[in-house]
Amino acid sequence: MNRREFVRAFVQTSAAVGAAAGSLSASAQRGAASSPADFDANVARHPSLAPYKGVSDAAGVGSGDLRCESLTVTGQWPEALRGRFYRNGPALFERGGQRYQHWFDGDGMLQQFSFGGGKVAHRGALVRTHKLLTEQKAGKFVYSAFGSYIASDLPLQGPDSVNTANTSVIEHAGRLMALWEGGSAYEMNVSDLSTRGPVTWKAGLEQVPFSAHPKRDADGHLWNIGSFGSRLIAWHIDPQGNLVDAKIGASPYSGGMVHDMAVTEQFLVVPLPPVKLNFDALRAGGPEQAFALDGKEPLRILVMRKDDLSQRKVFELPAQMVFHVGNAYERADGNVSLSFVGSPSTQFLRQGAVCVMRGEPPMAGHASTQLVELNLSTGRATLSALDDCVEFPQIDPRRVGQAARQLLSTASWMGYAGREGSYHGVQLRDVVSGKQRRFDYGANMVVEEHMMVPKPGRSGELEAWLMSTSFDVKRQITLLNVLDAAHIEDGPVAQASLPYKLPFGFHGHFAV
Repeated sequence: MNRREFVRAFVQTSAAVGAAAGSLSASAQRGAASSPADFDANVARHPSLAPYKGVSDAAGVGSGDLRCESLTVTGQWPEALRGRFYRNGPALFERGGQRYQHWFDGDGMLQQFSFGGGKVAHRGALVRTHKLLTEQKAGKFVYSAFGSYIASDLPLQGPDSVNTANTSVIEHAGRLMALWEGGSAYEMNVSDLSTRGPVTWKAGLEQVPFSAHPKRDADGHLWNIGSFGSRLIAWHIDPQGNLVDAKIGASPYSGGMVHDMAVTEQFLVVPLPPVKLNFDALRAGGPEQAFALDGKEPLRILVMRKDDLSQRKVFELPAQMVFHVGNAYERADGNVSLSFVGSPSTQFLRQGAVCVMRGEPPMAGHASTQLVELNLSTGRATLSALDDCVEFPQIDPRRVGQAARQLLSTASWMGYAGREGSYHGVQLRDVVSGKQRRFDYGANMVVEEHMMVPKPGRSGELEAWLMSTSFDVKRQITLLNVLDAAHIEDGPVAQASLPYKLPFGFHGHFAV
């Protein structure tokens, strides 16, 4: 299949995929409907879930257009820490008396923290996608989503009809982009977070998925993937922001979920968990099994050469769910080392992300650090599963695709009552020695993804700041935290307090 045929088939089949999503959503709604009033009543009993209320695209109280020119800073903000810290995540869940049933369905909202000279400012803005503008004009939701059935569903004109731009964010070559798994990147204005529109890297590639976890290598090149049905597309963007190539290859697990990837000097490394839409479960009205882990299928790790996607190896490991990758690199012996976070079930995808939209605490899951050695000569994979409870793995961004000892993760280990489904701490693990160092934010803080921000002029992995947002349950506000990686156990060296709470997000990015 050539590129033009791929694009044509992709867009033509979008309507069928939308119908399938609607079927899943209808089943989910029959099983556990929720209204704005239901959520408000439940969250009064579970205040740690308050950020799942989301924002509005109307002016006034609850608006998604937020601005605070000077946050209150406690501690000592590092003088050398200057730049922009971004977050993205689903944020608009209610419209016209309706409320989405699944966390992943909300329209995306970018958060931008800018700082220098000890001053911290915040700006937040919804991504004005085609979907959001269409529904804003209609005064109601008009498109079904992953877990929310909308009776007035309009026909899809392609994947960007339902693009929420709600998953991740990156600033590359001066271009700020809000990212989603199934469609175009959306370009945003760095200065005011206004929406410029969907990115078309080349004529003929409109709406082709540019996924949410691109990787920038040590030379400044950006690599990404997209998936659709039996096909994968590999994107290569140069340091100046120009498309170098978009190669199309076959997936060894057609129709499976593809969320994250890693990049090495020669290879793209893509985990393919045994998870796909189960149409039999949909017809039986069982949404809990619609994205169940197929224990009869392995977790596949696809390793493809960057310059020729047909040159590949597929490794097999015991079945598990994989959302996020830490890193991959080529060893001196030619083999590939890979780190990721894996889970024995899809519990959060199927149930937890529905519970939080009702204002009910999700059940505790147990995703943990996984270290894998991929022998390219024999095709064998060796797995080491570590004993921790983590998500959102990160490394020093200067070492993407290279050996990195320090793996940063959001973590949970204290078992605080009522907080089983959220994280309360941060962990740095030395993947060579196995040593882990942690900081516990406490029972009244909900902790989000941390990023590593290298200190200017320094080269060591621990010569970095750790940056994150967290939700203070007692004060009902969001905090921006800065820790010193070399002294993580001491907790934040500085915190900046917002005068409001932000919706919980997925992923972040730091830019200078």
